[in-house]
Amino acid sequence: MDTALTVVIILVIIGVIAFVYWRRGGVESTKVKSLRAECRKQLNMPPQQADETINRYIANLQQKHPNRSEEWYLEKILYDLQRDR
Repeated sequence: MDTALTVVIILVIIGVIAFVYWRRGGVESTKVKSLRAECRKQLNMPPQQADETINRYIANLQQKHPNRSEEWYLEKILYDLQRDR
């Protein structure tokens, strides 16, 4: 009985951790980091300058396309950069 209870408690803890990670956008954060890195690479600028450019681009896109995710904006930036080259 004690072993079964321990297993249940461990599973509940793992479930809570997974839920919190998901709610905080842990998976999306990894994707966003990857997309930002790809944008920096495509811009071929020093990292700080690339980040400033990306942030300005996102601000402009937010005006034209409100209520989208950061992932969507970064994918749009990559699409535009690849299309222009």
